[in-house]
Amino acid sequence: MKMLRVGVLLALLLGAVMLTTPAGAAPPVCGDRSTVLKSLSTKYSEQPVAAGVASNGGVIEILKGPDGKTWSILFTYPDGPSCLIATGEAWQEIAYTLNGPKA
Repeated sequence: MKMLRVGVLLALLLGAVMLTTPAGAAPPVCGDRSTVLKSLSTKYSEQPVAAGVASNGGVIEILKGPDGKTWSILFTYPDGPSCLIATGEAWQEIAYTLNGPKA
């Protein structure tokens, strides 16, 4: 159940990012996943904190710095490259609770 909620959250987050990206924005930075992860780790101390599988078989990951000062969203296509699709500052985790009877 928790994995389903994470998957839904990631799908909603990806949709929101795509809707808020301005037209004419720079294309995403893409490369080998291990190279991109190493770069984010070295430059910002970011590490993966959540991941999910998209309907097309790709993997979306959220990375954040240890203090939450920076964050990144990485999408890895099923056939290869990993692309940074969003970056930002001031990451905050929100406690999510469901109302009603427990399943």
